[in-house]
Amino acid sequence: MSCDEDESGPFVVFFLPTVLGCLTILLARRWAYSQVNNTSSTAISRRRKIIKDPLIKRPLPPVATKMVAPKKLSATVKKGTLMAEEDVNGKRVRTRLLSTTPAPEVKLIEGPAPPKHIPFPYIPQDGELLFEIMTFIFLTVATGLQFLNLYRTAWWLPTSYTTQAMHFHLVDPHVVMFILGIICPRLLLSASVAIIRLFVAPKMMPHVIVAARMFILGAIIGMLGWSTYYLLMKYPILKMIYLIYPSIIYFVLFGFQLEAFLELNHTETLPMHSCSHDPEQIRSEVEMLKEDFNLRVKKTLFHSIIGAYYTSFVPCCFAQPFLYYDVVLAAQQVGLVWGSLCGRYAAQLIPAAFCDAPHRAARHLGSWQLEGPVTGESSDLPYWSGNRIWSLGSRVRIGDQVYIANSPTVAADPTNTAHVRFHTVFNNPSKLLCLLVCLQLSLVLLQLCLLFSSIVWHYFLSIVVLLFINYYSLYKMLRDYLVAWKVYKAEHLIQDKNIQTN
Repeated sequence: MSCDEDESGPFVVFFLPTVLGCLTILLARRWAYSQVNNTSSTAISRRRKIIKDPLIKRPLPPVATKMVAPKKLSATVKKGTLMAEEDVNGKRVRTRLLSTTPAPEVKLIEGPAPPKHIPFPYIPQDGELLFEIMTFIFLTVATGLQFLNLYRTAWWLPTSYTTQAMHFHLVDPHVVMFILGIICPRLLLSASVAIIRLFVAPKMMPHVIVAARMFILGAIIGMLGWSTYYLLMKYPILKMIYLIYPSIIYFVLFGFQLEAFLELNHTETLPMHSCSHDPEQIRSEVEMLKEDFNLRVKKTLFHSIIGAYYTSFVPCCFAQPFLYYDVVLAAQQVGLVWGSLCGRYAAQLIPAAFCDAPHRAARHLGSWQLEGPVTGESSDLPYWSGNRIWSLGSRVRIGDQVYIANSPTVAADPTNTAHVRFHTVFNNPSKLLCLLVCLQLSLVLLQLCLLFSSIVWHYFLSIVVLLFINYYSLYKMLRDYLVAWKVYKAEHLIQDKNIQTN
């Protein structure tokens, strides 16, 4: 980078991220259309994969060539049983052929037919180890950029006494060690599990993973305790509050569970949906999926706040009293890192494939609309019952209010606000994904505006580095949104067609 304050510098660097962003958007759009076009043949192709082995075929039994005279049969009905008589060696023998008692009628389940779902196409996602490696590199780079904003030098001046771009001797190594101890546990556990799987049998994996988890947790606690001891010797106790304050938020959100600190997601498999016509089972499945979604949102917010706090805010808290730095630029760095981490965790924890199972459950759950208070005409309406599924247009009473079903199948409780929110969010998950895309795109546009207006070289470098990780998150979110939008649009059209035909 040039040492002069040349205004053409930001414009030159701007073109490279812009061109890369446009290319990623075009590639995502083209890939999304190709995936959706192949969606309709998924179910048929799976059936065609079942190939019958010709060796399994068994020969037909040989046909008897002996001619036998037909036997005389006479049938009589007695007490609902068909009896037959035949001549055997000149004697009449009565045998029972079949029962004429009619089979019991099978009662079909009352209520509307369950909704049909469109198979969601496969969208590749980053593996756990790859995601943790990229996140660790990003957090490490963000920490270095904030230290650069604090301890920068004027190394290009002829009268400068240093040839380095940063005063490395002012950086406290114990602060750096404490930050690394906070951001590296998930990477260590993911790498350890990936290595253990190469040498340990699958049946022993749960026990070995627990042992590895305890060993890594002990090592991290020792590392944090050792660095905290030396920080207590150099800084006042009041500054130690900055280090332990996020732990209070962790215990409030997750309690005394350590899985959220060591693992981003406890399982690699996405939640599955089971089509059921039992209202109780539908509501219990919705409750489970709601808790899983809330946990993912809490992890997204917590880990993004923790990453931005320790990598960008803690270095400012432990800066020397005689050090002068731009507080506004340092605060902007904290906000940009937090926004980048939010987009990155949201793209990993809330992908389009995850939203498909809650969407299917939301279609079974349905929703109610408040019609108004009970009047003379609606006094004869049935009371809502949780033991049946209601069809579109059904009117029920709960207390002094009348509700009307506005979904093809409704198993929700009209007075449960959690059911209303769940159906609103996941009835069309492409809206949720569109909101994430808009937030990520707003962050990218904000960084581009700051890139044009910044003239300080170290802050200009920070924005350019953060832009690349935001472009990657924007690509993943935009790809998920395009695929989900096409799939759920086709499903909505099929649903409207079925309602019109019925």
